[in-house]
Amino acid sequence: MNGLAASVVEQLPLGLFALDPAGRVLLWSTEAARLTGWPADEVLGEIPFDHDRTPVDRAGAQALFDAARAGRVSVPLPANVPTGRTLFVHAGPGTGGVGIVGALQDASDARAGTEAFSLLDALWQNAPVGLAYFDTDLRYRRLNTAITAMDGGTEDGRNGRTVEELHGETGVRIGEVMREVIATGVPRTDWPLTGRLWQGHGPEQSWMINCYPVRDRNGSILGVGLVVLDVTQSEQSRRELAALAAAREQVLRRYRSLVDATASAVWIRESDGSAREDSPSFRAVSGQSREEYLGWGFLDAVHPADRAGKRAAWAAAVARGADFEHVHRLRAGRGWRWYRSRAVPVLEDGVVVEWVGTETDIDDEWRSRHRLDVLAGATLAVNTALDPETELLALADAVVPEFADLCRVYLVDDTEAPAPGRPVRGRRWVTRAAPGLPPVPGAADGTTDGAARFVFGPDHPLARAVRTRRPELELDPIETDHWAGTPEMFEWARAVGMNSRLVAPVLSGGRVTAGLLFASCGDRPEYTPDDLALVTELAARASAAVEHGRRFQQTRQVSLALQESMLTEPPAMADIGIGGLEVACRYRPAAAELEVGGDWYDVFRLPFGDLALAVGDVAGHDLAAAATMGQLRSMLRALAYDTDGAPSDVLRRLDRVASRLDVTRFTTLVHGRILVRGGGMVFRWSNAGHPVPLLIDADGAVEHIGGAVDVVLGVDPERLRHDQEVPLPPGSTLVLYTDGLAERRDDPDDCADRALLALARSGAALGLEELCDHLVAGTPADTGDDIVVLAVRCTS
Repeated sequence: MNGLAASVVEQLPLGLFALDPAGRVLLWSTEAARLTGWPADEVLGEIPFDHDRTPVDRAGAQALFDAARAGRVSVPLPANVPTGRTLFVHAGPGTGGVGIVGALQDASDARAGTEAFSLLDALWQNAPVGLAYFDTDLRYRRLNTAITAMDGGTEDGRNGRTVEELHGETGVRIGEVMREVIATGVPRTDWPLTGRLWQGHGPEQSWMINCYPVRDRNGSILGVGLVVLDVTQSEQSRRELAALAAAREQVLRRYRSLVDATASAVWIRESDGSAREDSPSFRAVSGQSREEYLGWGFLDAVHPADRAGKRAAWAAAVARGADFEHVHRLRAGRGWRWYRSRAVPVLEDGVVVEWVGTETDIDDEWRSRHRLDVLAGATLAVNTALDPETELLALADAVVPEFADLCRVYLVDDTEAPAPGRPVRGRRWVTRAAPGLPPVPGAADGTTDGAARFVFGPDHPLARAVRTRRPELELDPIETDHWAGTPEMFEWARAVGMNSRLVAPVLSGGRVTAGLLFASCGDRPEYTPDDLALVTELAARASAAVEHGRRFQQTRQVSLALQESMLTEPPAMADIGIGGLEVACRYRPAAAELEVGGDWYDVFRLPFGDLALAVGDVAGHDLAAAATMGQLRSMLRALAYDTDGAPSDVLRRLDRVASRLDVTRFTTLVHGRILVRGGGMVFRWSNAGHPVPLLIDADGAVEHIGGAVDVVLGVDPERLRHDQEVPLPPGSTLVLYTDGLAERRDDPDDCADRALLALARSGAALGLEELCDHLVAGTPADTGDDIVVLAVRCTS
């Protein structure tokens, strides 16, 4: 394949291939190799559906090629290739030694590829030059309409017949040149010919003929191609001939550029990017007059919010002389639609002489993707909050201004069942409005909360939605007399050009608890049934989130009650029973909304005068962990209170009882007691897999107190446990804590313990209550786990 045809093939934005009648690959273009990842030298000569490289399944490929032999296949067939792309395969019947011709295109731009494939066929049929293909016997195998227009006759009257049979003496001369090209393999270009066609009886004509050999991959010549320009009228003057040839070449360049940028509206721009030629197809979209369009007026059809970006992108492409692509809104009818603009430069001797571009309507696909983005964002927003009202406010924030210019959430009274003829009442509403809109009537600051109750009549769309439990779409709402609720709201809607509304109910526990209202204003397009489907899904997800929030709040109330009953205030100095001791505690839950977890502390006086201390951590941050913590705390109190045994004995008995009753989960615990010995105070303790306590001396030095750390509770109840003792001199502070105070997810240098010691050292001079706050606020931990701090200071 040579000359113009080869140039067009190589510049098409889709991969072209051709098969011989046996199904072997004759042609595999550069774009086909790029799209698939299969080089031409590995594909040529192969039968695609008999080879492991076939881009489609064999049965599908065989069916496609069989159909192509019978007539063009209009439905593309998906294919997967090593490059990871998903391609569409198009195929149609060939002629002569070519059994099938086809195209491969990237599925992400299916419309452009399909139109380019169609335009290639249109180029053959409608090119302003005559195109014909002959086999080696010089029989017509394919021709376009320009050939028959030159001297009459029909396509059917030519196919299968030789050039000599049809064109007499002129045909003999043409045949001699074609045989020479077949014999030598050398093209014959710009060959002038004057004569009479169609049996030698046609009018005297002049042509400029280009003759090319057509080869297979092995270099064998399959036939010969003719490109014929009718120059009869221009033969009288060489100057006229040159002008016509230049015009013809320009038309051919435009055709080639159109193949690269096929779409719905086509335009031609000057080399500087301005419009000198009219584009009726563009103006059919924008509604501009010819005068409004020309020059730089076409930019006035771009949405004001997109205009600066479009102008800058177009100017940059013109400056670089590079291909251009941009997505923006264009004025279309009453509103705006999303279009993709594409353009390619037309070059002459390497210089841009003009631009050929298109505008493709992508509004439907853009809005489809946008709806999915809105749904995803709203879903994330409502699932992040944990109480029903906050969830609905988060939904309103997520949809304005991405989906709506106005969103109102009405919290309705759910104590009375809705019924026909009955108004809908509510206790509160919340408003979210897009930036730039005037203050919304009835909102406290024009954009947020409404303080007063509301009542909607039975014909209001929101009242109908509450009654029927179905969303509604209303177009031209300001033309109705029942929707606004107040005259002020009606006037506001007229001022902002409200063009459509959507309403939807939110359910919880089988009742409607809220109503959602979305409004489109100004130049935002009217809502459609597709938008109604989105709102239906938004309402369903909001309903699920509200139901979850209700259950969460119920759990939270139980959790708070449980926590308050177990994490009691430590005893005052007067109630401790050992003079000179001060106690302070802090608890910060991991899930601040639940305010409960598996960490706990306990401080209580024993019957024989010692002060018992305990800090534990049950795995988990939920109600189950809190319940287990409560059981272990109560059992520890009972066992410690009932015996004068060592802390290790209390922990061993607790482990045995809890394990046999199947109470314990993975639990760490430090339990000890402060006692008076020899005029001083001593801390005696046993450690079940818990972080080692800190001791801060009177001078502010901090260290971990040593000793054995035994196995956690719930693993081996019969294993021997150990006790340790450390003196507590006057001015010293003992700090027990859970791992949430110091643990880090990523601490390759083991810096967390050093950071905790430094934090304690920096707060050593603080009062005991302030020290606890200092440790919790400055924690080096990054896990977000529960934190418990229990501090005991010996003041004397």
